[in-house]
Amino acid sequence: MTSGTDWLKQASLLTAENWRHGWTTTKGPDFVGDPTSEDHIACVTKLVQAAELEAGAWARQVHGGTVLQVTEAGFAGEADALWSDQPGLGVIGRGADCPLILVGGSRQDGSRVWGFAHASWRSTVKGITAGLILDLTKAGADPDELRAVICPSAGPCCYEVGDEVRQAALESLGPGAAWFFLERANGLVFDLWAANLAQLSAAGVAEDNIFNVRHCTICGGDRYPSYRRDGDKAGRLAAVIGF
Repeated sequence: MTSGTDWLKQASLLTAENWRHGWTTTKGPDFVGDPTSEDHIACVTKLVQAAELEAGAWARQVHGGTVLQVTEAGFAGEADALWSDQPGLGVIGRGADCPLILVGGSRQDGSRVWGFAHASWRSTVKGITAGLILDLTKAGADPDELRAVICPSAGPCCYEVGDEVRQAALESLGPGAAWFFLERANGLVFDLWAANLAQLSAAGVAEDNIFNVRHCTICGGDRYPSYRRDGDKAGRLAAVIGF
């Protein structure tokens, strides 16, 4: 990207060729509004321009497990993961502690596919990241060619949860999910990074093709918004990927 903005960050893992991707900081547009509002649409416009894309598609995120394909710009409905193969169309997620995971790759014919997952704890427990990779591979993506970026989000240092979250994870993901929960002096924490890394790996994405920014939005300063830190005053960052 050559826009020169200081509020749209990107990972070197997806800078090759014609990938366009990134995530916003608190210096950028605030995606806190309703996803169908004029303010939100204006934020999308600024983001796709900064990312040098033609248009963007986004959803109302509901902490579920729904993955949708999008073929045109605009509001796509309720979902926590979107993917596309339309050149110039970026898919956009928003968050303020929940991991946003960007994925891009290619088919055997050289065409590209890409998507994002909003991996809140509820969506993580419902397998949203694995569901996104499954849809991409069903669409012809070669798992060996997929690359993924876990954007700044709540880390295992800070993401405290109740035991009901651990029980939900164990029930949905199986006994192996116990490894994603850590006992700390101040209670139980859920390692959302590890849980989603595991889903990416199990779905066939090579470890070397996964980049975790490892910046905790809760304790990592005010570069990114955090609902856990700031409550209702918190804004929302956005992440985008397209080709």
